[in-house]
Amino acid sequence: MTLKKGNILELTIEDLAFGGKGLSRVDGFTVFVDQTAPGDVVLARVVKKKKNYADARVTEIISPSPLRVKAPCRYSGHCGGCKWQFLPYETQLEYKRKHVEASLAHIALLKDIPVHSTLPSPRVFGYRNKMEFSCSDRRWLLPEEMGQEAIDTGIALGLHVPGTFHKVLDIKSCLLPPEEANLILDDIRKFILNSSAPVYGLRSHKGFWRFLMLRHSVALNQWLVNIITADEDRKTVMPLAECLMQKYPRVVAVVNNITSRKAAVAIGEYEVPLYGKNALIDVIGSYEFEISANSFFQ
Repeated sequence: MTLKKGNILELTIEDLAFGGKGLSRVDGFTVFVDQTAPGDVVLARVVKKKKNYADARVTEIISPSPLRVKAPCRYSGHCGGCKWQFLPYETQLEYKRKHVEASLAHIALLKDIPVHSTLPSPRVFGYRNKMEFSCSDRRWLLPEEMGQEAIDTGIALGLHVPGTFHKVLDIKSCLLPPEEANLILDDIRKFILNSSAPVYGLRSHKGFWRFLMLRHSVALNQWLVNIITADEDRKTVMPLAECLMQKYPRVVAVVNNITSRKAAVAIGEYEVPLYGKNALIDVIGSYEFEISANSFFQ
């Protein structure tokens, strides 16, 4: 069979490839299918065809894998935050071990190297110490919202649909950071909605509100809020900073990064301190780190 872009295939998923996509074969030709689990039987549309492989996207799950569980997040499969929420955590760990084993064998050419079980995290959710959310003057609809009359496409403050620059889901609650992040996110969304300043358009490149970055100090349970805007306007952002500092005692720093660049990168050309400190303190072992808004810390 000669595969072409647009072909609809019935596929049985055999394995999970490095990177998280399901792997199937058609007459020996490899087809990768995102958001699938070993044992799934699916209908999938070919979206990319290369010399040695093809990428396909699920259109229907004919028979779900016995490995599947219900994803706890309503945005699972639609945003770029989590790849494997439909798999039990123990299964995720085992496939990560297998991927290390395969990489050693096929890339490093090291055969029969013992790879021990992946150590589980004590927290499956609520562990992220940094989250970046994008603003958009139009929110991207979830599949169940498509076709509804008078649907509100309003603004979005959330996460991108994978592989896109202009599709932003308005995330009401994310499981990755500590729960207080969602409360802060919701209050900032409400403030932006009621603001006279426009939300940035990802196609028009016009507007004021661009990104929100939240940093969390695990050791001290404190927050740094970084508001990224297209222009400097203290009169517009200062009331938001005051609101956050008054309502959330654990918010110890609010800064405003300003960027006029079109690139969708949440880093300012310069930074304006608004309230509190300019950095967070976090601790790993016996080492103490001062973390500014644009620091790399993982």
